[in-house]
Amino acid sequence: MTSLIPRQESLPEHLAKGVKQATELIATRHSIATRIAYETDLREFRAWAAANDLRAFPASVETVVLYLTHLANRLKPSSLARKVSAIKFEFRQAGLPSPTDAEPVKALLAGARRTKGLAPRQVSPATIDVIEKLLATCDDSRRGHRDRALIALGFGAALRRSELAKVRLEDITVTDKGLVLTLPRSKTDQEGRGQQIAVLDGRRLEIKRLLNNWLEASGITTGLVFPLTDRHIANIIKSRARAAGFDDQQFSGHSLRSGFLTSAAESGANLFRMMDVSRHRSIDSVRGYVRKAQQFEDHAGSAFM
Repeated sequence: MTSLIPRQESLPEHLAKGVKQATELIATRHSIATRIAYETDLREFRAWAAANDLRAFPASVETVVLYLTHLANRLKPSSLARKVSAIKFEFRQAGLPSPTDAEPVKALLAGARRTKGLAPRQVSPATIDVIEKLLATCDDSRRGHRDRALIALGFGAALRRSELAKVRLEDITVTDKGLVLTLPRSKTDQEGRGQQIAVLDGRRLEIKRLLNNWLEASGITTGLVFPLTDRHIANIIKSRARAAGFDDQQFSGHSLRSGFLTSAAESGANLFRMMDVSRHRSIDSVRGYVRKAQQFEDHAGSAFM
């Protein structure tokens, strides 16, 4: 990416080191995943521009509009918006006004949203009943113990798959009633203040037992509890769903998190106590789970229909 710090020739060594450090600190404003995504998007934009004899940097408004039009038929509006964010980021890094702020670009994105809509693909929540069926597909092999512990902890702590992949043994405290899991960093805590989750052991899951069985089977005594990528975790959920007789296309890594919230909503759990576990910042996000789970309870038409 283009550097925010202008390059200067023949800088003294101590200033050259300062430029390098400043560039590194500026880069950490975004997560590693975001920076990788931006790099990929910018490479694609440059390749497209070169193939069409256009300049990618600095790009004109017309070039950006043509590029987005080229992508509009095959990308979701959210993916299109990320391409725009990557281009904007490069210009901001260089201290230049971005062509993505121009009205034609904004209008094109608005048109794409109106044409395709914004409704995200809905995956099935792995509710507590589903979780029990997923766990039942696991045998007593090393892999079986791993998948049991992974599914139970991911559900019990309402974790995102990226969070589950980063859980370290040092971040888990065992208590009489369950576990206290500390997340040093997460999607809603990019600055790393740390978040703690009380993970109930549960009479139906017995999370402590399943986690202990996996640690004994794996020999893990420090570091990552599940040394897997977040993509691998999603594939495990799909595989277990398929083995349990479900349509695996309806399940993803997010199914554990949404499953906990759906189960909590169906059981009448307090909204704010749900947020204690899920760490949502917005009440509206969690209220959506409650509304869907309880949509026929105390229905407005129940008195007259």
